[in-house]
Amino acid sequence: MSLSKPSLLLLLGGMLCAQQRSYMFHSGLPGTISDVVTEPAGSLSALPAGFLSPDIDPKAMAGWSLRHLNRNPRPGLNYEPVFFIRPMHVPPAPDGHDPIVPGDTDTRMDWEYRNMREILGQKEPGKVERMLHARVVAYLHSDGLAWVPPGHYMEGDVYNGAQVGSADVVSTWATAKILRSLSERYRHDRNDQDRQMARNVFLALRKLASWDTGRAYYPFGSGALKDGKWFKAQSPTAVLEPVVSYWEATNDPDALLFAQAVAEGLMADAELLPPDNNRILPDGEFHGHMHTTLHAVWGVAHLGADLKSSRYVGWAKRVYDYAVQFGPGTGWMQAALWDSPVRELSETCATADMASIASWIAMGGFPEYWDHVERILRNYLRPQQFFVTPEYEKLYREMNRTEPTEKVEAGLERMRDLQGAVLGGPGPNSWFNWIASPQQCGPYATPYGCMSMFGCCLAEGMRGIHTVWSGILQTEKGAVLINESLNRTSDWAEVVSSLPVQGRVDVKVRRAADFFLRPPSWAPRDQVIVLRNGKQVPSEWGGTAAAYLVAKGARSGDVLTMVYPLVEFRQTWGNWPSQPGLALNIRWKGNSVIGMTPEPKALPIDFAHLPPIPALPGDAGE
Repeated sequence: MSLSKPSLLLLLGGMLCAQQRSYMFHSGLPGTISDVVTEPAGSLSALPAGFLSPDIDPKAMAGWSLRHLNRNPRPGLNYEPVFFIRPMHVPPAPDGHDPIVPGDTDTRMDWEYRNMREILGQKEPGKVERMLHARVVAYLHSDGLAWVPPGHYMEGDVYNGAQVGSADVVSTWATAKILRSLSERYRHDRNDQDRQMARNVFLALRKLASWDTGRAYYPFGSGALKDGKWFKAQSPTAVLEPVVSYWEATNDPDALLFAQAVAEGLMADAELLPPDNNRILPDGEFHGHMHTTLHAVWGVAHLGADLKSSRYVGWAKRVYDYAVQFGPGTGWMQAALWDSPVRELSETCATADMASIASWIAMGGFPEYWDHVERILRNYLRPQQFFVTPEYEKLYREMNRTEPTEKVEAGLERMRDLQGAVLGGPGPNSWFNWIASPQQCGPYATPYGCMSMFGCCLAEGMRGIHTVWSGILQTEKGAVLINESLNRTSDWAEVVSSLPVQGRVDVKVRRAADFFLRPPSWAPRDQVIVLRNGKQVPSEWGGTAAAYLVAKGARSGDVLTMVYPLVEFRQTWGNWPSQPGLALNIRWKGNSVIGMTPEPKALPIDFAHLPPIPALPGDAGE
C-alpha cells in the first residue's frame, strides 16, 4: 500500500508522539516559551473523606447557562431572544424586536438547551425550550428551507441604522442550523417526525449545492437566496457539520455520500471558488473571518475522525494550526485575519469552533490536542462567564451616573437575567477588549474598550462548555478514556480533579471496563505515577499514540489515581497589526494561566484566584 504525503506525515507524527512526547510541550501555544520549571509530583495519599475538588465545576457553569437560556427569550415577542447586548450601557439590551436574531441567535440557542440539560442530567425540556424550538422550526417552509428576514446577514448595517425589510429570504445558514437541531433531537428521542423533517431539510440543502467532478460546493457559502437568486455571500459553507450530525443520527447513506462530497469541495476551496479572502488554501492558510471559516472546518474534522480518514483530519489540522497563531492559546482568538477592520476584536464563536475542531483532531489521532480543549475552558470560557459581580455593578453605576436611577437599576436587573452567558468579544485578561480601537468596537465601545455579549457568542460559548465536558470522559468499544484533567460524573465513573493545587486525577469506577488515563502531553512520562486502590502499579502506556496510562479490568468500586508533576513556564506572544510592539506575557502552571500582563484598565481577570461560581438563585428554573 502506498501512502500519500499527508498520510505519511500523519503516520510519522503518530510515531513521534509514541516515542518522544516531550516535544509536544507547547502544543498550541505560539510565541516564545521560557523559564520552564517542573515541580515534583504531589501526595499519593488517598483523598480524605468528603473531599471537594478545588477545580472548575462544569455542571455549575451549565446550570447558569441554562438559566440564561430560560430568561433571555421574551414571551411577548414569540420567545425572541436578544443578540444586541451591551453590558455597560443603559439599556443593555433592546426591549423590542432585535432584527439580528431571527435565523441566527434563536437557531444557535436551540442547540444549547439540550447540551446544557445533558451536562445537568435533565431529561425533559422546559416550556421556554419547547417554545423557542417551535419558533425555529416554524421558519421551515414546504420546500425544506428556512425563510427568515435577512437581518442576521446585515449586522453591521443594522448598527448603522439600516432597516430590515419584512420580506423573508432563504437562509442557508438558518436551514443548516435547524438540520443539526432536528438530527440531535432524533438521536436522543427517536421521534420519527424529527427524522422526516431532517430528511426534507437535508434534501433541500443538497439540492442547492453546485457540483464539480464529484465535489459539492456552495459558491455563496451559507448565504441567502431571494427570488431564486443568491444575494448574500457568507463563505465558506457551514452545511457540513449539520449533514454529518444528520448522518450519525439516521445512518442515511445519502447523507454520508453528500458529506464526503462537501468535504472534498471544502478541501478544494481555493480551486472551486473565485479568488478572495474567504478561500482556504491547501496548506491551511486563510485570510477571512475566523468563525465563518472555522465553522466550516469543524465538519471536515468531525467527518475525518468518524471515518478514520487521516486525509480529512490532516487537512483540518493544517487549518487549525494556522489559526492558532492568531491567539495566545488560551482560547482568546482574533475575530478576523490580515487586513480586516475587526481583526483585533475577539469572538467567542471562533473560540467554540477551535474547541470543536481540536476535540475531533484529538479523536482523529492527536490526543495532545485535548490539552488545547482543556485550556479553552480554564482560561477563556470559565473566566469570561458573566456574573453581576460587585466590581461590575460598581463600574456600571459609575459609568452611567448621569442616567436616571430607575433606568440604571432596570439595566442591572436585566443583566442579572443574562448572567451565565460567556461574553462575546472580551480581552485576553479582562471582560473589556482593551486592545481594539473604538472604531473596531463600534456600538460596543466604552472608555475601557469593547464590552459585548453577542447573541451568537452566548450560545456558542455554551457549545464550547459542552464540547469540553464531553471530552473529559468518553467510551470507545467498551473502554473508558479519561482525556482531560477536569471534573465529571457519569454512569461509568466519577472523575475528580485536584487541580490547581496538585496534578492529580482520581477516577472512581462505577462500571467494570478497561480504563485509559491521559496525563497532559507536557508531563514528563517518567514522573507520572498511577495507583490502583492506593497502591502504585507499573506504568503501562497504550491507546492512541501510546498517550494513555492503561488500567485493564477495572472493577466497580475501584479508585484509579494518576499523579503527575506540574510544569510552570512563561509565554510571550504578540500579533497585533495596530500595535506591533505589544506583547502578552503569560505565566502558566500546567494548562492554567496564573498571570498575564499588561494589565487592563478595568475589570481585570485574576486567573490565579478566580472567584467561585455563585450558587444558583431560586429563580434558576422557568
